[in-house]
Amino acid sequence: TAVLSFVIFSLTNEKNDTAKNSVFIPPIIGGTVGALICVLAPLTQAGFNPARDFGPRIVAAMAGWGNKIAYQGWWVYVTGPIIGAIIGAYMAEKMLYSD
Repeated sequence: TAVLSFVIFSLTNEKNDTAKNSVFIPPIIGGTVGALICVLAPLTQAGFNPARDFGPRIVAAMAGWGNKIAYQGWWVYVTGPIIGAIIGAYMAEKMLYSD
């Protein structure tokens, strides 16, 4: 999530000259998402979005797997993307656009 957030914030910053030609920004963001899914999906099922992980956990708990198994480690996939997005945004602002 930090990498995705870094790319989004670096491309959409008003100080970026390429932001004026916004035709290329959506394909670059989509390509970044695709590349990250290809790399991270075998490890984490590409859990960039907390809903992508937490929703199936709720269904698993309702299907009878039990709360102990269904909700084991849930906080990692909820807090990780939130913290990663903050880190990526901070890095883009400080590394690329600091005055």
